[in-house]
Amino acid sequence: MDEIKKKEEQYREDNKQLLDRNENISEKNIEKENVTNVYKYKGILTRNDTNTNIFLVICIIGLSSAILLEIIKVQNRKENIYKDYETNKRRYWVYSAYNDVENKNGLLKHVHLVLERIGYEKATNKTPWTLLWSHDYPFRVLYPNLHRLKTNQKVNHFPGTGFITNKVDLATSPSKFIPKAFKIPKNTKEFLRYASENRNAVFLEKHNQHRGVYLKNVTAIDLSSGESFVQEYVQKPFLVDGHKFDIGVYVVLTSVDPLRVYWYKGDVLFRYCPAKYYPFDPKNLDKYVIGDDYLPTWEVPSLAHPYTALGFSMKEAFDHYATSKGKNVTRMWEEVQEAITEVFLKKEHYIIEALKNYPSKENFFEMMRFDLVLDEDFKVYLLEANMSPNLSSAHYPPNQLLYEQVLYNLFNLVGVANSVNNNNAAGNMISSQKNIAVYSHECSTICKDNCDSSDICKLCKPCLEPKLKTSLLNAHREYLHKGDFKRLFPPRMMPNSNNLEQIKSANQMNKLQYLWFQGKCNNDITWCL
Repeated sequence: MDEIKKKEEQYREDNKQLLDRNENISEKNIEKENVTNVYKYKGILTRNDTNTNIFLVICIIGLSSAILLEIIKVQNRKENIYKDYETNKRRYWVYSAYNDVENKNGLLKHVHLVLERIGYEKATNKTPWTLLWSHDYPFRVLYPNLHRLKTNQKVNHFPGTGFITNKVDLATSPSKFIPKAFKIPKNTKEFLRYASENRNAVFLEKHNQHRGVYLKNVTAIDLSSGESFVQEYVQKPFLVDGHKFDIGVYVVLTSVDPLRVYWYKGDVLFRYCPAKYYPFDPKNLDKYVIGDDYLPTWEVPSLAHPYTALGFSMKEAFDHYATSKGKNVTRMWEEVQEAITEVFLKKEHYIIEALKNYPSKENFFEMMRFDLVLDEDFKVYLLEANMSPNLSSAHYPPNQLLYEQVLYNLFNLVGVANSVNNNNAAGNMISSQKNIAVYSHECSTICKDNCDSSDICKLCKPCLEPKLKTSLLNAHREYLHKGDFKRLFPPRMMPNSNNLEQIKSANQMNKLQYLWFQGKCNNDITWCL
């Protein structure tokens, strides 16, 4: 019995130990599993933190890139705006081989002033520019700069106008308004024959390259000189308070083929000889030659009051005086216009020929001053045309207003003062097809199917050639901006007139342009003048 009890106790003890060992093993396994799970959880946390960090870095990089791109875009926009500003900025430069034209207080003082007032910046030909103002004829020295001009660039001279401004060429042109002249020695025989037939004639000996003028008898003239010409002298001039004078009319050429010419009617430069004409003495040049020290309008007794006290222009003061003497000033000014117009009609073909060396004729304009005199019968004589007329008021400060008004009106007329580029779509805001349409009845009937039915048909939109269209658009812009300039050519006309006598000898482009102006005149009388 006892032995059996011992075995049972031993069995229980063995089971207990076995259970305890299993329990320990189980606890260890649980602990190990817990540890493993902890490490697994920490690994998950570690991976999640890494992913989060990577995500945050990517976000930061993306945001930074977006900000950087936006900064670059803003900078590019600024650069583009600056480039556009630089491209569209209106700059001018001046040129002369012989004079100090860069000095803003010098020869071209008022050119500089007016251009700056209308928003131009002085520059050089090394930068983009809009206007070249050349005091000299520029087409020889500056040819490389001028034969490939951009559409927005303007030059204040036309090639070929030397045939107008050259003293010999103009003086020897046949015209009832130009005193008879002869080239020496080329036309010596003709000169001597004319002098023998007109024994009372007196002649001025002139030099083409400078301003020397000398009144001489035929026997005293050097007939062997190759640098002079002789011109008959107007011996009995019309006088104001005893003083001889000349009349300086500012004229602008804006186009050839077709021809458009304007004269400044706002005022005219009158210059009086400082010494009274009688008793006449050919040795005293102050009696009959207009020099730098001329007598201005405000110092001529009969003109001082209307000019200074009443505020009239030089032209109006003279007109008042001449009218009081019984002279027909209306007819006189008509003759002035006729004389100047005749010169351009005769010389236009030279300019057309010279322009063949340039891609476009739209880049050029020219202002000249035509000098004229009157005889005692109030007949008009044209003496010369100045290529670069004096625009400095240094000698006569009151002339400042005249010069600056002439320049301002000039720059408006030729589009220099216009901030809209006429050579792109923006130009349509000023002048477009509807502004140049004329002859609606003819274009709807006889011209509808045949552009050759009449010259008028060539002005209808379907028949209008690009070259003529461009010129007519320019003519319309000039009409809108002409200010105190008045058209010389095409000449004045009457509404619904069929009188083509004035252009019977004109070339085809001038005829078509005249018909266009007539069409505009038919609809609006302000186009007739």
